[in-house]
Amino acid sequence: MAKTPKNSRDHTRDEVLLSATELFVSREFHDERDVTLYRELALNLLPQTGETDRRKIACHLVRHPDAPIEVLKVLGHDEDPLTAYPVLRNTADLGPDILKCQAERGPDSLRKAIADRADLTAGIAIAIARNGGIDVIEQLLSRPDVLLDEAMVSALCERPETLQHFGDELIARKVLKGEHLLNHFPRLGKGLRREAIASAELASLIQMTRTGTHKAARPVFKQDVLAKIETCALADGAEAFSGALSYALGLPEDLVRRAVEIDTGETLVICLKALGVTEAVAGRILIRLIGAHTPLAQIRDLLDIFVNISHGAALVLVNRWIGGSSERQADRAATAAHLPLHQETVSPRRTGGLSGNWQEIEEIEELLRFSR
Repeated sequence: MAKTPKNSRDHTRDEVLLSATELFVSREFHDERDVTLYRELALNLLPQTGETDRRKIACHLVRHPDAPIEVLKVLGHDEDPLTAYPVLRNTADLGPDILKCQAERGPDSLRKAIADRADLTAGIAIAIARNGGIDVIEQLLSRPDVLLDEAMVSALCERPETLQHFGDELIARKVLKGEHLLNHFPRLGKGLRREAIASAELASLIQMTRTGTHKAARPVFKQDVLAKIETCALADGAEAFSGALSYALGLPEDLVRRAVEIDTGETLVICLKALGVTEAVAGRILIRLIGAHTPLAQIRDLLDIFVNISHGAALVLVNRWIGGSSERQADRAATAAHLPLHQETVSPRRTGGLSGNWQEIEEIEELLRFSR
């Protein structure tokens, strides 16, 4: 008697679960014993079942009311999107862990299915906001039951494309506040950057009022430090300048590098204002670093921003970009005492922070700027 070839035996074994599933769904009702037998068979064979068969099995099971939820959970958690999709689209009670994992892993077809579910939780919605494309986030924000609280808004602010696309909507819905604008300035579009600068001016004014001063605190860097930074920009190039500017202001190097190489110039202008360079020096630095890919009219606009923004507002923005925990601020202060590029004197009011004033700022914004 002829022997069955090995690959034929493997092929037959791989089709066992698909055949069992087709038999299971061919009957409208099952008793508890049938369901238990199928569940144990499926859970044992699914890890060895091929992708094509898993897709067919998922499509079969989501249509049957007696399909074991344990099997559906395994299929809904599958790394193959075409296997997981029908389960995520049609099966209740999968549990938040599976939904969050798939929302993080994607692709957007799965995220759209999850965003449409009745059991969408805040944590899953945040995972979609952090990882999803514009279309799926638009679908998410269209749901009236999605809460735009601090955690959700912060997640939407993490990615430049998301913030640029939805920023105006978030302002219109009165959930994007001054603190978000300041913290995420490098990710904002031009319109929202104007809003952020206005918020920074307001924050600086409130800070002066609370401290009883008549002049905003400003950095007083040594002239030789400013000269070295200018030399880095004009002679040594963008990389050396980015390092020097990061060192002087205490900003993350990647933020400064993006400001020089990718940004449209506003972030760089604010850094230069915080340093205290003159308008002439700022103009030379802008032309040298971004002039090759920036129209002259745009450089003029950037210089207008440099002239019109106050030192206090520039410092508010820079301090927000340094940001972080109190431990990080303490580390920065300790390190700054030993930096040769650091300013010669700094008003103690500069490091006092604005964390206690945000409620006031937001209330004033409601009256002056956000009530459109």
